[in-house]
Amino acid sequence: MQLFYITKNKYSTLDGEEFYHCIKVLRKKEKDKIFFTDGCGNLFSSTIKKINKNSCELDNIEKIKSIQKKSKIEVAVSIIKSQNRLEWMVEKLSEIGICKISFILSEHCEKKNLKYNRLKKKTISALKQCNSLFLTQIKELVTLEDYLKKTSKIKNKFFGDINSNNVFNKPTNKEKSILLIGPEGDFSKKEKDLIFKNKFKNISLGSSILRTETAAVVGGFMLRNL
Repeated sequence: MQLFYITKNKYSTLDGEEFYHCIKVLRKKEKDKIFFTDGCGNLFSSTIKKINKNSCELDNIEKIKSIQKKSKIEVAVSIIKSQNRLEWMVEKLSEIGICKISFILSEHCEKKNLKYNRLKKKTISALKQCNSLFLTQIKELVTLEDYLKKTSKIKNKFFGDINSNNVFNKPTNKEKSILLIGPEGDFSKKEKDLIFKNKFKNISLGSSILRTETAAVVGGFMLRNL
């Protein structure tokens, strides 16, 4: 099934890159049937009513299916210098079903800004590639200290630690789980003390020293499959 993405509550119009892919690449015509999702667990069918220059109008919109996401996993990762590697990481985390990706500014980070629009495109691409009905959320860059403050009520909290031999334990509840990944060069001692203070459990991602983006994908996959 070819799937398109339309922002929630804007179901009557297909525009932007989705319009280009549908009309210019796939050569869809008026009266053709297409399927789309809003990334919130809903699948719709519709008919192309009218093709305009930069958008097409949809008609006969019908909700086919609505599902709830079973896993609630967030990966919080320290920002790295390479935008290309960040985009690769976001795409792969989205493909394996991570619900949310948060970006952290820590002491050893060399970069201090993100190109959010490019990252969002990667999540949409992954959604369509996997025929998923859920769009991975991309959160704005915050300091480690500010991020940790937001996790006070969450019980399932882990962070990747190259000095740890601990393995993931399956959460005893179905609440949200968080995996925190440090920058190249790791978190500072001061940052690790703060992470422990906020009740994160250090875990091992294997014997190899992984790049930040690789660690995020490996760790996210491990946590996803518990």
